[in-house]
Amino acid sequence: MERPPGNYVLKAETGRFSFTAPPVGFVVEGEPANATGRRVESRPASGGRSVSRIDQAGALVVELSGPLVKGRANQKKALGVLIEALQARGSVAEIFDEDEPEDHRGEDGLINLDGQRVVVQIVSVPADQSAWRKLASAGAASQGSTFAETVEIVRQSLLHKKGKATGTILVLDASHFGAMAGPKLVDAYLQKYGDPEIEFLLLEAWLVGPTVISTFRLGVAN
Repeated sequence: MERPPGNYVLKAETGRFSFTAPPVGFVVEGEPANATGRRVESRPASGGRSVSRIDQAGALVVELSGPLVKGRANQKKALGVLIEALQARGSVAEIFDEDEPEDHRGEDGLINLDGQRVVVQIVSVPADQSAWRKLASAGAASQGSTFAETVEIVRQSLLHKKGKATGTILVLDASHFGAMAGPKLVDAYLQKYGDPEIEFLLLEAWLVGPTVISTFRLGVAN
């Protein structure tokens, strides 16, 4: 049906928009530091949709639908966002092209960071696979957590790599749970558990969302 002639106004929620192409995907992100909460919607070019949102108290709700790339298949995407975050802080960072990462040696990625060859390991958030199993079987899934439970989600992802990521940059891939990432969560984790970079002997630890806007270092230098 054709629209009648006239002027139209497109209204959009306050936030930031980013696009990738080709093919085209998009991410709509509220401000991570917004005290009243935020919403992150991602429709990646690969298909599917993830919507995550937190309220003023930090309660998190995530809705997943359709085919979403996750786990090992999403590592290249998460690594690219990490590179952007490192560059944004002023580091010289790029994918290390001289060698291929070797999975059996715990190398999910290799980067050149300020002239040094650095190994990157990547773990999915959440480490618990129940939401992903439901998505695979039913085509849709949802998950909710209180703020305290979200802190534990970060904790469990770190523990999943305990003793396996020593000396590496550890990426917690929260591509489809982006609304959880923010300074409030980082501060709460540090207050309860201390610096994960010290505890797990990591070079750096990062919570990586769908874009650099939703990406935060978990260590003391964040």
